[in-house]
Amino acid sequence: MMELYESTHIMFMLLAHVIRGAGTFSLEDKIKMIEFVGYILTNTNIPLLDSGNRSCDQSTKKDH
Repeated sequence: MMELYESTHIMFMLLAHVIRGAGTFSLEDKIKMIEFVGYILTNTNIPLLDSGNRSCDQSTKKDH
């Protein structure tokens, strides 16, 4: 799993590559980039999106 800062760095490198080559990408290139972005997102440790994080679960809190 990558940390958020690592994924952000890679995404900015991809963005710089896309900006420099604007208008020169084939449909296959674009599909590969979208698949790559999906790979990065699924392999990034994002604590706010962690479904196992129960710290915000209101059902376990008790009123006293």
